Amino acid sequence: MRILLVFAFALCCASAYESYASYEVSYSFLTLGEAEAYLKKDENGTYESSIYAKATGFAGVMSGHREERYKSVGRVVDGMLMPEQFESRTKSDKKSRYFGVFFDLENDNATVIKENCREEKCTHESLVLADENYTAQDILTLYHNLTAMFVASGGKRIETKAVGSKKPVVIEVPEGKKLKTAKELLKKEEGTYLLVLLNQEIFTSDTGELYVNLDKDNIVKYAVLKDTFLFGDVRGKLIKKKITP
Repeated sequence: MRILLVFAFALCCASAYESYASYEVSYSFLTLGEAEAYLKKDENGTYESSIYAKATGFAGVMSGHREERYKSVGRVVDGMLMPEQFESRTKSDKKSRYFGVFFDLENDNATVIKENCREEKCTHESLVLADENYTAQDILTLYHNLTAMFVASGGKRIETKAVGSKKPVVIEVPEGKKLKTAKELLKKEEGTYLLVLLNQEIFTSDTGELYVNLDKDNIVKYAVLKDTFLFGDVRGKLIKKKITP
């Protein structure tokens, strides 16, 4: 249930010291799972961001009780989160996967370590990302840094790479017909609307069109991933949040 991760992204509010958000993920009348997102920045200029997601109920049984954990730690530089280490761990009843990235920010490269296990048989791989294959952000810091990135670009569309995503991710402020679609999908709630093109196949969606609505604290409060099954969308709803300045 990788889709659970999509709904757990909490965008960073510049004044937030610590934030927590929990989500319910559903399809039609079925609850698919739940997710939690956490971000902490301390006075020493460091941060920790993490996400935990799991499939529940019928989806949990069908996915082999799949769970996913993502964690990014690093420094805050000029208001931007700069990762030093990123890890993702995925497990189900019979399989597990580890993906770790260790950034060398001074030399513009990163070491990647992978481990895949199935029924206690594991394979290992390591490689170095450099040059055009290297980027100084992961999929968690990308979303936390979005506000600053939009301000710096001066535009309404960003295309960028992030460790943890196979293809570049596109984020745009919807206008015209796209904005109308966003408001219809997101219950016309107040807030800021964004359209995220994940550029990877998710279920039956070719590109993964994710519409999100942000509240006044820049926390995702409602999200819809379009046409992920044959007959409809997957929806994420904010259940609880806590922000400590």
